[in-house]
Amino acid sequence: MRFISIFSLLMMILSGCASGQKEDRDAIAVSFDPQAWMIKQISGDDFDIITLLPPGTDPETYQPSIGTMKSLGNAKVFFSLGTSGFEHRISDNIHSNFPELKIADCADGIEKITGTHEYHSGTNGHDHQEDFDPHMLSSIRNCIIIAENMTQTLMRVRPDKAAQYRTAGNDLKEKLMAMDDSIVSMDIKGKAFAIRHPSLSYFARDYGLIQINLQADGKEASPLQLRKRMEEMKGSDTKVFIIEKEHSSAGDKETARQLDLKTIDVSLNSSSWLDNLMETANEINRD
Repeated sequence: MRFISIFSLLMMILSGCASGQKEDRDAIAVSFDPQAWMIKQISGDDFDIITLLPPGTDPETYQPSIGTMKSLGNAKVFFSLGTSGFEHRISDNIHSNFPELKIADCADGIEKITGTHEYHSGTNGHDHQEDFDPHMLSSIRNCIIIAENMTQTLMRVRPDKAAQYRTAGNDLKEKLMAMDDSIVSMDIKGKAFAIRHPSLSYFARDYGLIQINLQADGKEASPLQLRKRMEEMKGSDTKVFIIEKEHSSAGDKETARQLDLKTIDVSLNSSSWLDNLMETANEINRD
């Protein structure tokens, strides 16, 4: 019994030390997993990273748990994309409970898609009645801007690591620019793809693509609207149906089967989003 008691006591002490070390570490908060991945590329393991939205979750309906929100108390900076949806819903909570938390708009400088809410587009194809399309991470070019904004902020948070972060930030931007160049070289301009929710409007704008989505004003299309969209897919010689995990429907694969479209499963809110974007470009280019 004495051995067990001493062992338990040691474990409690070690646990307390580990816990204290973790509490003392600076944290960075982000909304989405892709942002967390970029922070890691720039700062390595210098920070604990708090990601508010779990991968594969719809940001327009998700509400972070109380425990997740409490974790913001350890954060030095919250990197916001300034979007509607859950970021808008939690903004008052953040301001009232964490008034000292610095909020950095890492989307500053991005040319946002605004204006029309028509369902098809390479430029303005988002259906939601809001000021701008929130899916900025679907553009590699947007991510280059986001990476630079993050680098600049992290350099101010840790000036002793500024040179290191500058170098790592430049490396990340070069990687993203190489990916962008690779897609540009495919010359896929004018090709069309289908998707349920218009999450790839920025991607479509970057490469001159036609995005045809199956929703109308953020809701399921009526039978008449759906028929028109399917006719547009046939008329534009669409070959690929993107099934996004965050906005998928049980009927997507059946719709794709009826139109003889190849399906691609993607998750644009996960750390593999860049691979998903490259796969999407490759499949559109293939057909």
